[in-house]
Amino acid sequence: MKKSALFLAILLFGLAAATLAQDLPRIAVYVTGNVSEDEKSALATIMLAALVNSGRYMGIERSESFLAKLDEEHIKQRSGAIDDNQISALGKQFGIKYVCIAAITPAFGSYQVSARIIDVETAQVAFIGEANSPLKTIDDLTRVSDEVVMIMFGEAPARPRLGDDPKKKIGISIGVGGLFSSDFGGGSSGVAMPYAGGGGYIYFDAKYGQITIAYTTGGGTWDYNAADVEMKRSFLCFGVYAKYPEITVTTSPQIKLFPLIGIDYEVAVASELITTVYIPPPETSELSALWGKVGVGLDFYLNTDVHIRSELMYGARTANTYEGNDARLGHGLTIRLAAGVRF
Repeated sequence: MKKSALFLAILLFGLAAATLAQDLPRIAVYVTGNVSEDEKSALATIMLAALVNSGRYMGIERSESFLAKLDEEHIKQRSGAIDDNQISALGKQFGIKYVCIAAITPAFGSYQVSARIIDVETAQVAFIGEANSPLKTIDDLTRVSDEVVMIMFGEAPARPRLGDDPKKKIGISIGVGGLFSSDFGGGSSGVAMPYAGGGGYIYFDAKYGQITIAYTTGGGTWDYNAADVEMKRSFLCFGVYAKYPEITVTTSPQIKLFPLIGIDYEVAVASELITTVYIPPPETSELSALWGKVGVGLDFYLNTDVHIRSELMYGARTANTYEGNDARLGHGLTIRLAAGVRF
Protein backbone atom coordinates (compact mmCIF):
# COMPACT_ATOMS: atom_id res chain seq x y z
CA MET A 1 0.00 0.00 0.00
CA LYS A 2 2.83 2.37 0.88
CA LYS A 3 4.57 1.69 -2.44
CA SER A 4 1.34 2.39 -4.35
CA ALA A 5 0.98 5.71 -2.55
CA LEU A 6 4.55 6.68 -3.45
CA PHE A 7 4.04 5.81 -7.12
CA LEU A 8 0.79 7.81 -7.14
CA ALA A 9 2.50 10.82 -5.56
CA ILE A 10 5.26 10.76 -8.17
CA LEU A 11 2.70 10.45 -10.97
CA LEU A 12 0.66 13.39 -9.68
CA PHE A 13 3.84 15.46 -9.32
CA GLY A 14 4.71 14.80 -12.98
CA LEU A 15 1.17 15.63 -14.14
CA ALA A 16 1.26 18.90 -12.22
CA ALA A 17 4.54 19.86 -13.91
CA ALA A 18 3.04 19.12 -17.36
CA THR A 19 -0.04 21.22 -16.54
CA LEU A 20 2.16 24.15 -15.56
CA ALA A 21 3.86 24.02 -18.96
CA GLN A 22 0.48 24.06 -20.77
CA ASP A 23 -0.81 27.08 -18.80
CA LEU A 24 1.99 29.46 -19.74
CA PRO A 25 0.77 32.95 -20.74
CA ARG A 26 0.93 33.98 -24.40
CA ILE A 27 3.25 36.73 -25.58
CA ALA A 28 3.99 38.64 -28.80
CA VAL A 29 7.04 40.78 -29.68
CA TYR A 30 6.81 44.14 -31.50
CA VAL A 31 10.01 45.91 -32.63
CA THR A 32 10.51 49.61 -33.40
CA GLY A 33 13.56 51.60 -34.46
CA ASN A 34 15.37 53.28 -37.32
CA VAL A 35 16.49 50.03 -38.98
CA SER A 36 15.20 47.97 -41.89
CA GLU A 37 12.02 45.88 -41.67
CA ASP A 38 14.10 42.74 -42.18
CA GLU A 39 16.26 43.61 -39.17
CA LYS A 40 13.17 44.33 -37.07
CA SER A 41 11.63 41.02 -38.10
CA ALA A 42 14.85 39.15 -37.28
CA LEU A 43 15.08 40.74 -33.82
CA ALA A 44 11.40 39.98 -33.13
CA THR A 45 11.85 36.32 -34.09
CA ILE A 46 15.04 35.85 -32.05
CA MET A 47 13.69 37.68 -29.00
CA LEU A 48 10.44 35.68 -29.10
CA ALA A 49 12.51 32.48 -29.17
CA ALA A 50 14.51 33.70 -26.15
CA LEU A 51 11.30 34.50 -24.23
CA VAL A 52 9.72 31.12 -25.03
CA ASN A 53 12.95 29.26 -24.19
CA SER A 54 12.99 31.00 -20.78
CA GLY A 55 10.07 28.73 -19.86
CA ARG A 56 7.83 31.68 -18.88
CA TYR A 57 5.73 32.19 -22.00
CA MET A 58 4.18 30.65 -25.09
CA GLY A 59 4.11 32.37 -28.49
CA ILE A 60 0.77 33.24 -30.07
CA GLU A 61 -0.51 31.41 -33.13
CA ARG A 62 -1.58 34.57 -35.03
CA SER A 63 1.55 36.63 -34.36
CA GLU A 64 1.71 37.99 -37.94
CA SER A 65 -1.92 39.17 -37.78
CA PHE A 66 -1.34 40.97 -34.49
CA LEU A 67 1.82 42.73 -35.71
CA ALA A 68 0.14 43.71 -38.99
CA LYS A 69 -2.73 45.24 -37.01
CA LEU A 70 -0.26 47.29 -34.97
CA ASP A 71 1.34 48.68 -38.13
CA GLU A 72 -2.05 49.29 -39.77
CA GLU A 73 -3.44 51.36 -36.92
CA HIS A 74 -0.19 53.31 -36.32
CA ILE A 75 -0.40 52.95 -32.55
CA LYS A 76 2.03 55.72 -31.66
CA GLN A 77 2.05 58.92 -29.66
CA ARG A 78 3.28 62.19 -31.13
CA SER A 79 6.71 61.55 -29.63
CA GLY A 80 6.96 58.39 -31.72
CA ALA A 81 6.80 56.10 -28.67
CA ILE A 82 4.42 53.18 -28.50
CA ASP A 83 1.21 53.91 -26.59
CA ASP A 84 1.05 51.15 -23.98
CA ASN A 85 -2.68 51.59 -23.32
CA GLN A 86 -3.56 51.15 -26.99
CA ILE A 87 -1.20 48.18 -27.24
CA SER A 88 -2.98 46.70 -24.23
CA ALA A 89 -6.42 47.15 -25.81
CA LEU A 90 -5.35 45.50 -29.06
CA GLY A 91 -3.61 42.67 -27.20
CA LYS A 92 -6.87 41.77 -25.46
CA GLN A 93 -8.56 41.35 -28.86
CA PHE A 94 -6.01 38.71 -29.80
CA GLY A 95 -6.10 36.86 -26.46
CA ILE A 96 -2.55 37.88 -25.56
CA LYS A 97 -1.47 38.13 -21.92
CA TYR A 98 1.79 40.02 -22.51
CA VAL A 99 3.36 42.13 -25.28
CA CYS A 100 7.12 42.70 -25.45
CA ILE A 101 7.98 46.09 -27.01
CA ALA A 102 11.59 46.15 -28.25
CA ALA A 103 13.39 49.18 -29.65
CA ILE A 104 16.68 49.47 -31.56
CA THR A 105 18.43 52.83 -31.16
CA PRO A 106 21.76 53.73 -32.86
CA ALA A 107 24.19 55.48 -30.49
CA PHE A 108 27.90 56.33 -30.79
CA GLY A 109 28.68 53.78 -33.48
CA SER A 110 26.80 51.01 -31.71
CA TYR A 111 23.17 50.08 -31.04
CA GLN A 112 21.12 50.00 -27.86
CA VAL A 113 18.44 47.32 -27.75
CA SER A 114 15.84 47.93 -25.05
CA ALA A 115 12.69 45.98 -24.26
CA ARG A 116 9.77 46.11 -21.88
CA ILE A 117 7.04 43.54 -21.26
CA ILE A 118 3.54 44.94 -20.84
CA ASP A 119 0.80 43.13 -18.93
CA VAL A 120 -2.19 43.48 -21.29
CA GLU A 121 -4.72 43.27 -18.43
CA THR A 122 -3.27 46.23 -16.50
CA ALA A 123 -1.20 48.07 -19.16
CA GLN A 124 1.62 48.05 -16.58
CA VAL A 125 5.26 47.25 -17.37
CA ALA A 126 6.11 43.84 -15.86
CA PHE A 127 9.79 43.62 -16.92
CA ILE A 128 12.31 45.95 -18.54
CA GLY A 129 15.88 45.55 -19.77
CA GLU A 130 18.47 46.88 -22.20
CA ALA A 131 21.87 45.97 -23.67
CA ASN A 132 24.34 47.30 -26.24
CA SER A 133 25.78 45.63 -29.34
CA PRO A 134 27.45 46.58 -32.65
CA LEU A 135 24.77 44.49 -34.45
CA LYS A 136 27.08 43.61 -37.35
CA THR A 137 26.16 39.93 -37.60
CA ILE A 138 23.22 37.65 -36.85
CA ASP A 139 25.27 36.30 -33.91
CA ASP A 140 25.34 39.83 -32.47
CA LEU A 141 21.56 39.98 -32.81
CA THR A 142 21.10 36.62 -31.08
CA ARG A 143 23.53 37.49 -28.31
CA VAL A 144 21.97 40.87 -27.51
CA SER A 145 18.45 39.40 -27.58
CA ASP A 146 19.42 36.70 -25.07
CA GLU A 147 21.18 39.28 -22.89
CA VAL A 148 18.19 41.63 -22.83
CA VAL A 149 15.86 38.78 -21.84
CA MET A 150 18.24 37.64 -19.09
CA ILE A 151 18.52 41.20 -17.75
CA MET A 152 14.73 41.62 -17.74
CA PHE A 153 14.35 38.51 -15.57
CA GLY A 154 17.25 39.32 -13.25
CA GLU A 155 19.44 36.52 -14.62
CA ALA A 156 22.34 38.81 -15.59
CA PRO A 157 23.64 42.13 -14.20
CA ALA A 158 22.00 45.12 -15.93
CA ARG A 159 25.27 47.09 -15.80
CA PRO A 160 28.34 44.81 -15.81
CA ARG A 161 31.15 45.99 -13.55
CA LEU A 162 34.43 47.08 -15.10
CA GLY A 163 36.35 43.99 -16.15
CA ASP A 164 33.33 41.65 -16.02
CA ASP A 165 32.45 39.52 -19.02
CA PRO A 166 28.65 38.97 -18.88
CA LYS A 167 28.88 36.04 -21.32
CA LYS A 168 30.77 34.05 -18.68
CA LYS A 169 28.19 34.59 -15.91
CA ILE A 170 25.40 32.32 -17.17
CA GLY A 171 24.11 28.97 -16.06
CA ILE A 172 26.89 27.39 -13.97
CA SER A 173 25.99 26.54 -10.35
CA ILE A 174 27.71 24.82 -7.44
CA GLY A 175 25.83 23.68 -4.34
CA VAL A 176 26.08 21.58 -1.20
CA GLY A 177 23.42 19.89 0.92
CA GLY A 178 22.00 16.76 2.51
CA LEU A 179 20.09 13.77 1.19
CA PHE A 180 18.00 10.73 2.08
CA SER A 181 18.22 7.55 -0.02
CA SER A 182 16.37 4.24 0.13
CA ASP A 183 16.18 0.79 -1.42
CA PHE A 184 12.76 -0.75 -0.86
CA GLY A 185 13.27 -4.29 -2.01
CA GLY A 186 16.69 -5.27 -3.28
CA GLY A 187 18.08 -8.64 -2.28
CA SER A 188 18.52 -12.24 -3.35
CA SER A 189 15.64 -14.57 -4.19
CA GLY A 190 13.33 -14.94 -1.15
CA VAL A 191 15.30 -12.44 0.95
CA ALA A 192 14.57 -8.70 0.86
CA MET A 193 17.51 -6.51 1.92
CA PRO A 194 16.05 -3.00 2.37
CA TYR A 195 18.25 0.01 2.93
CA ALA A 196 17.65 3.54 4.19
CA GLY A 197 20.35 6.09 4.78
CA GLY A 198 21.36 9.71 4.77
CA GLY A 199 24.37 11.83 4.02
CA GLY A 200 25.67 14.85 2.18
CA TYR A 201 26.38 15.78 -1.42
CA ILE A 202 27.69 18.48 -3.71
CA TYR A 203 26.48 19.26 -7.22
CA PHE A 204 27.87 20.98 -10.28
CA ASP A 205 25.07 22.25 -12.49
CA ALA A 206 24.86 23.62 -16.04
CA LYS A 207 21.91 24.39 -18.30
CA TYR A 208 21.56 20.89 -19.71
CA GLY A 209 23.14 18.70 -17.04
CA GLN A 210 24.14 18.05 -13.46
CA ILE A 211 26.97 16.11 -11.81
CA THR A 212 26.69 15.00 -8.17
CA ILE A 213 29.10 13.48 -5.66
CA ALA A 214 27.54 12.10 -2.48
CA TYR A 215 28.29 10.09 0.64
CA THR A 216 25.53 8.06 2.34
CA THR A 217 25.49 5.73 5.30
CA GLY A 218 22.68 3.62 6.70
CA GLY A 219 21.30 0.12 6.81
CA GLY A 220 18.27 -2.10 7.10
CA THR A 221 16.84 -5.28 8.62
CA TRP A 222 16.45 -8.21 6.23
CA ASP A 223 13.12 -9.85 5.58
CA TYR A 224 14.57 -13.25 6.50
CA ASN A 225 12.66 -15.88 8.47
CA ALA A 226 15.60 -17.92 9.67
CA ALA A 227 17.25 -15.20 11.76
CA ASP A 228 17.46 -11.56 12.70
CA VAL A 229 19.84 -10.02 10.20
CA GLU A 230 20.89 -6.39 9.87
CA MET A 231 23.29 -4.99 7.31
CA LYS A 232 24.96 -1.59 7.60
CA ARG A 233 26.45 0.01 4.50
CA SER A 234 28.20 3.20 3.41
CA PHE A 235 28.58 4.42 -0.17
CA LEU A 236 30.29 7.01 -2.29
CA CYS A 237 27.85 7.93 -5.09
CA PHE A 238 28.71 9.52 -8.43
CA GLY A 239 25.77 10.78 -10.53
CA VAL A 240 25.38 12.26 -14.00
CA TYR A 241 21.98 13.70 -14.97
CA ALA A 242 20.37 15.46 -17.91
CA LYS A 243 18.12 18.39 -16.95
CA TYR A 244 16.12 20.59 -19.33
CA PRO A 245 13.94 22.50 -19.93
CA GLU A 246 13.35 24.59 -16.82
CA ILE A 247 9.77 25.69 -16.17
CA THR A 248 9.34 29.03 -14.39
CA VAL A 249 6.60 28.56 -11.79
CA THR A 250 6.66 32.07 -10.29
CA THR A 251 8.74 35.14 -11.10
CA SER A 252 8.76 36.97 -7.75
CA PRO A 253 10.24 35.18 -5.93
CA GLN A 254 11.64 33.20 -8.82
CA ILE A 255 10.89 29.48 -8.61
CA LYS A 256 11.94 27.08 -11.37
CA LEU A 257 10.99 23.43 -11.91
CA PHE A 258 13.07 21.03 -14.01
CA PRO A 259 13.08 17.31 -14.92
CA LEU A 260 16.01 15.00 -14.16
CA ILE A 261 17.08 11.70 -15.71
CA GLY A 262 20.40 9.95 -15.36
CA ILE A 263 22.56 7.35 -13.65
CA ASP A 264 24.12 7.09 -10.19
CA TYR A 265 26.91 4.63 -9.41
CA GLU A 266 27.19 3.59 -5.75
CA VAL A 267 30.69 2.53 -4.69
CA ALA A 268 30.47 0.65 -1.38
CA VAL A 269 33.18 1.82 1.04
CA ALA A 270 32.13 0.06 4.27
CA SER A 271 29.77 -2.73 5.36
CA GLU A 272 28.83 -4.72 8.46
CA LEU A 273 26.61 -7.79 8.83
CA ILE A 274 24.92 -8.25 12.23
CA THR A 275 23.17 -11.62 12.61
CA THR A 276 22.22 -14.31 15.17
CA VAL A 277 23.23 -17.15 12.83
CA TYR A 278 26.15 -17.56 10.51
CA ILE A 279 25.64 -16.00 7.07
CA PRO A 280 28.63 -15.42 4.82
CA PRO A 281 29.38 -11.68 5.09
CA PRO A 282 29.95 -9.75 1.86
CA GLU A 283 33.16 -8.25 0.67
CA THR A 284 32.45 -4.52 0.73
CA SER A 285 33.12 -4.20 -3.00
CA GLU A 286 30.37 -6.78 -3.69
CA LEU A 287 27.70 -4.24 -2.64
CA SER A 288 28.48 -1.64 -5.34
CA ALA A 289 25.69 -1.13 -7.90
CA LEU A 290 24.47 1.10 -10.74
CA TRP A 291 21.18 3.03 -10.48
CA GLY A 292 19.03 4.59 -13.18
CA LYS A 293 16.97 7.50 -11.83
CA VAL A 294 14.28 9.90 -12.99
CA GLY A 295 12.65 12.76 -11.11
CA VAL A 296 12.12 16.48 -10.71
CA GLY A 297 13.98 19.37 -9.10
CA LEU A 298 12.91 22.80 -7.89
CA ASP A 299 15.05 25.92 -7.42
CA PHE A 300 13.91 28.73 -5.11
CA TYR A 301 16.01 31.84 -5.85
CA LEU A 302 16.81 34.08 -2.88
CA ASN A 303 18.39 36.56 -5.32
CA THR A 304 19.75 36.41 -8.87
CA ASP A 305 22.54 34.00 -7.89
CA VAL A 306 21.77 32.22 -4.59
CA HIS A 307 19.11 29.52 -4.55
CA ILE A 308 17.72 26.63 -2.51
CA ARG A 309 17.40 23.39 -4.50
CA SER A 310 15.18 20.39 -3.68
CA GLU A 311 15.00 17.18 -5.73
CA LEU A 312 12.83 14.07 -5.66
CA MET A 313 13.91 11.04 -7.70
CA TYR A 314 12.78 7.46 -8.15
CA GLY A 315 15.27 4.85 -9.29
CA ALA A 316 15.92 1.18 -9.99
CA ARG A 317 19.29 -0.53 -9.75
CA THR A 318 21.19 -3.47 -11.13
CA ALA A 319 21.95 -6.46 -8.91
CA ASN A 320 25.18 -6.30 -6.96
CA THR A 321 27.67 -9.18 -6.85
CA TYR A 322 26.65 -10.30 -3.35
CA GLU A 323 23.01 -10.82 -4.39
CA GLY A 324 23.96 -13.07 -7.30
CA ASN A 325 22.09 -13.96 -10.47
CA ASP A 326 18.73 -14.56 -8.76
CA ALA A 327 18.60 -11.05 -7.30
CA ARG A 328 15.38 -9.15 -6.65
CA LEU A 329 15.02 -5.73 -8.25
CA GLY A 330 16.30 -2.91 -6.10
CA HIS A 331 14.29 0.32 -6.31
CA GLY A 332 13.76 3.36 -4.11
CA LEU A 333 13.50 7.11 -3.60
CA THR A 334 16.16 9.78 -3.24
CA ILE A 335 15.36 13.16 -1.67
CA ARG A 336 17.94 15.96 -1.73
CA LEU A 337 18.02 19.51 -0.35
CA ALA A 338 20.87 21.95 -0.96
CA ALA A 339 21.93 25.58 -1.18
CA GLY A 340 23.68 26.72 -4.36
CA VAL A 341 25.32 29.70 -6.01
CA ARG A 342 25.30 30.47 -9.73
CA PHE A 343 28.44 31.89 -11.34
